[in-house]
Amino acid sequence: MTIVTFDVETTGIDPQKDQIIELCLQTGFKTDAIIKTWRIRPTVPISAGAFSVHGISIEDLKDSPVFYEVINEILPYFKNAQAIIGYNIEFDISFLQAELVRNKLEPLDLKQTHLVDPLLIWRKCEPRNLGAAYQRFVGKELIGAHSAEADVAAAADVLFGMIEQFDLGEDWEALAKLSGLNRSSWVGPTYHLQIKDSEVVFGFGKFRNRSVVEVASSEDKTYLQWIIQKEDFPTHLKKVLSEGPLNSKTALAQWVSKNIK
Repeated sequence: MTIVTFDVETTGIDPQKDQIIELCLQTGFKTDAIIKTWRIRPTVPISAGAFSVHGISIEDLKDSPVFYEVINEILPYFKNAQAIIGYNIEFDISFLQAELVRNKLEPLDLKQTHLVDPLLIWRKCEPRNLGAAYQRFVGKELIGAHSAEADVAAAADVLFGMIEQFDLGEDWEALAKLSGLNRSSWVGPTYHLQIKDSEVVFGFGKFRNRSVVEVASSEDKTYLQWIIQKEDFPTHLKKVLSEGPLNSKTALAQWVSKNIK
């Protein structure tokens, strides 16, 4: 079995506009593994959020090749692989395929390749539902799961168990940050629109993390009309999509700061 494990670091989280800046792959498994890494110079800026994760700056990449100059070195590993391993592999594969298309190459045909994701295996082997969490952090079986009263009590007990086991302390601001629910980026009272890298992006749905302005100017602009017409979306979201200046990222960000509270 020819096995490849790989990971990418990128300029951001949207494969349609962000790019790979580092690609590492390992051939073989366990004792016969060989690792190779490429640093790649992007043609777009590295977002502040991405830099905070990987710490790679544009300056670090100034002497690195662009993607097209190394793709012929990288592609044979993937084309010859019978199994490809990656932690949260969907993210890495989506970026690799987007880079190939962007460079006018055919995307990889992975129909016959075994894609193996340790993250998804972990979730299957150790479920993350409330019952499983209660068993681990409280040490008992959850009785009456999916009744509101039982679930409320269990959720509080699970958090208390986590605080003890991970020595987190009862700092609620720190716990909120650890949860990753960053309300400071929200546009208005809900998560539906958010500010990321100084632009307004969708916080939900099929265009999550995509620029509202880009979606509005694409062939998918009917998506905005669908939201406006649906009764169950919040008023402030509809106001942005129907009244905001959707022809400029800067203008829209400025508009929402003045008009949406």
